[in-house]
Amino acid sequence: MQFRYSKLRVLFVTVILCLLYQNAGAEGILMQTQPRDNEALSAFDGHVKLGFSGNVSERTPTLVVVDSQGTRVDNSDIKLLIADRSELSVTTRPLTSGKYVIRYRVLTDDGLVVSGISRFSIK
Repeated sequence: MQFRYSKLRVLFVTVILCLLYQNAGAEGILMQTQPRDNEALSAFDGHVKLGFSGNVSERTPTLVVVDSQGTRVDNSDIKLLIADRSELSVTTRPLTSGKYVIRYRVLTDDGLVVSGISRFSIK
């Protein structure tokens, strides 16, 4: 009976390691945001930047910043820098104190959709 559990443990550990290895090489994973998620800022320079692992596709990247009422506050000047670590950026008009949401959507080079939100506030 103990031999059987040992085989199951080895199989379980092998499967977990394979899954971790696959995810480690994934492209298009959001690695950093500027401003950081849930960051409370006393000053904001009007620049929003998202950094992704690996390359993302030039096909239809989306980056939108909205205020707490859902009104778009970015300048619609989205830029995508494609490199080893791709960067998506947009500028905003001058923002007042309040809560803001960053919404993004990109495609990886292999066709996977990566999307999400990040929040920040200005004091």
